[in-house]
Amino acid sequence: MKSFVNERNFLILLSGVFINGLGGGIYAVSGMLLVLFLSGSVLYSGFAFFAVTLASAMAFLIAPFANYVTYKKGLIVCEILKSALLFTIPLFYATIGLNVYYVLILLFVVALLAQFTYPIESTIMPIIVGKENIIKANSYLHTIREGMDIAFVAGAGILVAFIGPVQAILITAICHLLSSLTYTLFTFQQNEVSADKQTIRELVNAYTTDLKAGISYMRNSLIPKMIVSIVFINLAMGVMMPNLPAFALIKGDGNEIIYGFYLAGLSLGIMIGAMITSKVKEIGFGRLTIISFCGTGLLWMGAALLPVIPSLLLFCTGAISIGIINILIFSAIQQQVDSALIGRVITVLTSAASIGMPFGALLGGVIGATFTPVVPVFICGGAMIICSISWLCSSVLRKLPKIDEAKLFPEKQAEEAM
Repeated sequence: MKSFVNERNFLILLSGVFINGLGGGIYAVSGMLLVLFLSGSVLYSGFAFFAVTLASAMAFLIAPFANYVTYKKGLIVCEILKSALLFTIPLFYATIGLNVYYVLILLFVVALLAQFTYPIESTIMPIIVGKENIIKANSYLHTIREGMDIAFVAGAGILVAFIGPVQAILITAICHLLSSLTYTLFTFQQNEVSADKQTIRELVNAYTTDLKAGISYMRNSLIPKMIVSIVFINLAMGVMMPNLPAFALIKGDGNEIIYGFYLAGLSLGIMIGAMITSKVKEIGFGRLTIISFCGTGLLWMGAALLPVIPSLLLFCTGAISIGIINILIFSAIQQQVDSALIGRVITVLTSAASIGMPFGALLGGVIGATFTPVVPVFICGGAMIICSISWLCSSVLRKLPKIDEAKLFPEKQAEEAM
């Protein structure tokens, strides 16, 4: 069997990911800066981040509808729709003018379309590369994606500084159009969409049943204790992220390039964390979480107070723990949860974790507008330390052994031992 790297359909998917990575990096910087420039207030940046993260929190409601189209058609149509929507920004800007509320609605709709394509990309991977290559292929694609995020987001800050956010969004629209043309070249076996498919009501009922099964499975595990911490951290991240454009402008004396550098630093830190996870997984998970969260909190509080260069270095270093903890938690779930329930458990976990971020975005917008964008960044660092202390005060979480030995589902594992 030839390497999956040379497989035609994998190369097509990789090309689409590369093109979207270029457009996505530009969009991540230009979208938030455009809202800030149109409104002149970080309060509206909070609304923008609320719109985007709310769409992510609604992913569990949108993903099932991917079953109503063939994979190829779903990817092509979504990319064309995203391109068409984004094209309206420079069009309206050059003709009738651009309204900040229109941009907020558009950000939300584009983010919703992205939630539709993510599960399709995940589903077609084993079809393209074969189940025996899926781990290597996912790792390969994930590494490339993270690397592109760092390069493209940093480069996007420079681009936006030279041509402006509206013109930069035009480039993103062109990228989505090119990726839709790229996906027309797919030749893998498509899924069948039968004429007697379920009604939307039947689909919703079936999905609700699956979701309840996932919640029931997790109820007596350690996952609910962890979810409280994850929701709290996401709430704090939601407070910080909408203020990051204005925070970067303050640190960089009005230079838009610096915002791209902060986003790139966040991606770089998470990628480094993912790369060193195998080196630190032998440390007790409870102790590792306490130390890493405390370290991140101190580093980000320092990033809020120091000048731009040390601030960027501390901000990037603080993100390393996020990459480590994310991978360890999801790896433990994949190892310990029954294979038939992994999807449901991860859906419940990610949906619950996402709840905090949109509401944190609204709170962050208010705090940033009332005080200064530096305050929400400092608050986020403080929240990480509070989370660390909460784990320290919980004997169950504090004493968790290394992740390979940590029993997240003690009752289930006790039954298996009988």
